[in-house]
Amino acid sequence: MSTRPRQKIGSQFIGAGELPLFLPDIDVYFKDDTEGARRLVDALASLGVTTLKGALLHDPETCLPGGDTAYYVSGEGLRTENYRAIVDRHVVPLDTLRRIYSGARDKGLDLILSVYDDPGIALATELGCAAVKIPSSNITHAPLIRDAASTGLPLIIDTGRSTTAEIARAVGWARQAGVTVLIVQHSPPGPPAPASAFNLNMMTALGEDHDCFDGLSDHFVGIDMMLLAAARGADVIEKGVCLDGTGSDIDIAHALPISQVGTVLEKIRLYHEALGARERVLPADRPLPPDRMCVVAATDLAAGTPITRANVRFAFPPLGIGCEHWDRLDGQPVKRFVPAGQPLQDDDV
Repeated sequence: MSTRPRQKIGSQFIGAGELPLFLPDIDVYFKDDTEGARRLVDALASLGVTTLKGALLHDPETCLPGGDTAYYVSGEGLRTENYRAIVDRHVVPLDTLRRIYSGARDKGLDLILSVYDDPGIALATELGCAAVKIPSSNITHAPLIRDAASTGLPLIIDTGRSTTAEIARAVGWARQAGVTVLIVQHSPPGPPAPASAFNLNMMTALGEDHDCFDGLSDHFVGIDMMLLAAARGADVIEKGVCLDGTGSDIDIAHALPISQVGTVLEKIRLYHEALGARERVLPADRPLPPDRMCVVAATDLAAGTPITRANVRFAFPPLGIGCEHWDRLDGQPVKRFVPAGQPLQDDDV
């Protein structure tokens, strides 16, 4: 559970026992379906989320035409495809993204947007984003990390598929560029990532090792890992969200259908509330619990009789001197006659 001082990201605090900031990520799953994007935004706003996570992938030239082959899980199993073809299918013009995310801001949602280039950083700044994110694909992109950090906005760095050294280097670049608030996200391999490879302990370790906020970028099929992250005190929890019935494509296998978001929000709150305080907090005027024992005369005790384990017994409820005071009673004489079966009182000793 995070003990770092609270920090406001948009309208919600993170850290120091705060509810994890849930980041429903619509990314560019909607592709050219701008009406679908609007429906996602409307649905999330109606569910009471504070923040919308998205991406500013707008330029197909971000990927070279010869691109490498990418693999992902679809409804037909593991699929391979030219990476440029995937990027071309998901690129959304910058003006369209501006309209979509401006509409989200008009509905009162804070924005956190993944950036891939300087025009994306400029738009994120223009839209008044609560934070910007470096996606895991850009954790080795020194100029982009430095430019994003120099905006003064809180910065999220996703660590998927990166080495420990690459994470440390990216954090160093951000800090050298003057990052104000840093969140490092654990992003298990995959996606989707099986539970056996999730290594959720790494999420907490990232926060501790880099003295920053930590969180989860969830690539698990289902909601279990988000709830475990909430129970471990994650500062942020990010999960891809798509319209119900969205067809197979990259990252859809582990995305959350919009109809399940409300349930997830309730469960994250429940798991977070279960963390509670680091020590027991009880009201000062609480009554003594009835299941505590007191010291009772086992035989008639004449005045002057020393109290010993042989002539007393212990019984519920605490109608006399409690057992926790035995050390001060042991061997002390009673001042007056105490009949068998009567709890010892303070004025008996």
